[in-house]
Amino acid sequence: MRTVETAQTFLTASEVDALVGDYLAGMSVKALAERYGIHRATVFSHLRRRDVPSRRPGLGVEEKAEAVRLARAGVSMRAIGRRMGVDRKAVRAALVEAGLIADKIIDGVS
Repeated sequence: MRTVETAQTFLTASEVDALVGDYLAGMSVKALAERYGIHRATVFSHLRRRDVPSRRPGLGVEEKAEAVRLARAGVSMRAIGRRMGVDRKAVRAALVEAGLIADKIIDGVS
């Protein structure tokens, strides 16, 4: 029986420094994994080893700006979330933060 092996990508200390910096600047774990050619779980491992506090899943600064742009263009929160790989609640939080929608529940509708 043959097994398929996957090539491992090892990051240098300076690459891990850059990865941590990108994460702290708001880059998503998915984007970091793609940028550095590693699995998302490996990104989390590097961050844990460096004692980087985890943040709530959501959108980074640039992603929030893109979500606002898409919402203004008439794209639904659900469609924006699918496009950006987050749930509708993360998109809604970005739109509330930008002042695009209210953060109040009126008559049971949010």
